[in-house]
Amino acid sequence: MMASSMLTQTTFPNGVLVLGAGSLILMALVAIRRHVMRDAVISALILIAAAFSLAMPQILPHLEGLTLFRLDSWSTFTSLLIIFCAISVILMAPVKASGGDAQTGSEFYILLLISTLGGVAMTSAVSIVTFFIGLETLSLSLIGLIAFNNRSLLAGEAGMKYLILSGVASGMMLFGFALIYAETGSLTFRFPNLDNIPSPGIAYAGLTLLLTGLFFKLSAVPFHLWLADVLEGASIPVAVIIAVTSKVAVFAAMMRYFSTINLFAPGILYDEIAIVAILSMVGGNLLAIVQKDLRRLMAGSSIAHIGYLLVAFLSPMPYGFPSAAFYLAAYTVSTLAVFAVMAGVMPQSRDIRQWHGLARKRPFATLVMSIALVSLAGIPPVVGFFAKFYVAAAGLAAHRHWLLAALVISSVIGLFYYLRVIFVMMTPGRHDETHELAPQSPNVSNVALITILACLTVMLGALPNGLILRSQSLEIGAPPLAASPTLSSYQTKHPRALSGPE
Repeated sequence: MMASSMLTQTTFPNGVLVLGAGSLILMALVAIRRHVMRDAVISALILIAAAFSLAMPQILPHLEGLTLFRLDSWSTFTSLLIIFCAISVILMAPVKASGGDAQTGSEFYILLLISTLGGVAMTSAVSIVTFFIGLETLSLSLIGLIAFNNRSLLAGEAGMKYLILSGVASGMMLFGFALIYAETGSLTFRFPNLDNIPSPGIAYAGLTLLLTGLFFKLSAVPFHLWLADVLEGASIPVAVIIAVTSKVAVFAAMMRYFSTINLFAPGILYDEIAIVAILSMVGGNLLAIVQKDLRRLMAGSSIAHIGYLLVAFLSPMPYGFPSAAFYLAAYTVSTLAVFAVMAGVMPQSRDIRQWHGLARKRPFATLVMSIALVSLAGIPPVVGFFAKFYVAAAGLAAHRHWLLAALVISSVIGLFYYLRVIFVMMTPGRHDETHELAPQSPNVSNVALITILACLTVMLGALPNGLILRSQSLEIGAPPLAASPTLSSYQTKHPRALSGPE
């Protein structure tokens, strides 16, 4: 029987409740009658309700049991980013009431809500159980979303690659958690106190496996090879979930897991993460610079930006944590803008050269795409410049000279391919080229989304103080140390093993 001292009063996130209940409601409606337009509208309303619920008092404020979630400003901030991404996916996805489009359907919106549910659960998880369930909820939904377009061989291939590699990464993480649990006896989602355990070597092996799995999910170098193929095969709205939603959710959970330790002094874990950060910054940009497909180019860009985020991750307060939050917001808005223009104007494009002359045919879309690419490159005065400057300031304050050198070099490399895309859009193609693709006219929802994202990118760059102050006010609540009810014998043998860092 569980001892009363092991019981704690915990809160349950409203966002998880709303998204879970909304997913069940949408499933029931689809089972009764399919109507894609209705399902898209209902999904958007559920996501908006989930966003508003994050600011409301908790529906279930007193649940006795092991603590599963910790509600704080960090989880609210990252959950809002994830929900905003999901709403953007609905606005940029082609919707037909008949469901005739192979890239969307009623099941598409069910999977979208479930993937958002998994991401939101990960941001506030303080138990290994809830983190892993959230991770797999997101990953399994993504498999269905990637392969949703059954008319495309690339989509099936991408879904199979993601299925296998995502399963391998999840297996590594689960094995790592098992090793850590064997030594600490705790299911709490926090870095273990390695000074008070009998066999720290086993725990270090578990942490290495855990980091490897996290780097797989983040597609950091050298665990990045799957991302370009998967983004190329997936539809553009699904590519947004892979490149933005999953990265925000995994990075938010990673920040929470390591928030209770001093990871900033050189050591085994610091060296490992620093090497991955440098390889990601340089390798991601080198991968993008040779790509001819814009989706594969954005895959390389996403890898490089993970490296920039790891610089903030390895920098202590007062700049490290706020700069990571600011960078997440800037990356989310800028990347969404790029994919929104792709979905609205050139959804069938497979070659950057097909974008020749877009400035003459679609001047507004070209302007928004240029703003977003300039932001991702870190050129003033848009928000991406301040985000990269904030991260560089954090690295400078922490004396991360090698990381700063890699950041500067990789940013210079990135200028080439970002500006190359802008140059292609501004110049007409040669008469002997036969690959020109006529751009289509974006629908009303896509135009609204593109306009909103362009305004956010410019306004957050012109007036960054609000976002900076918001990022500086964010806090990650330390997960409580709750003993597992099945480890009384272990506690008797190792009474200090479950004590946390002082």
